[in-house]
Amino acid sequence: MLNLLEDLNLFKMSNTTNSAEVLKFFRESKEKMSEGGSKDACYTKVKARYDVWPSAYASGALAKCRKVGAANWGNSKKK
Repeated sequence: MLNLLEDLNLFKMSNTTNSAEVLKFFRESKEKMSEGGSKDACYTKVKARYDVWPSAYASGALAKCRKVGAANWGNSKKK
């Protein structure tokens, strides 16, 4: 992973108009990475269902849950 100054130099080379905006973006992204992120409802539902975490099946289920919404995921179709 490149450090912050190398990333800034890459943006300068790509004709970025405002370097202050670039610095602000990197500071915000660094803060988000240090927070660890918040876990959504789909994450908790899927993690409770699968024993092995992370796995390919669990990550696929997480993607499907986020697509349909946590309230609708895991409900069977009723006729």
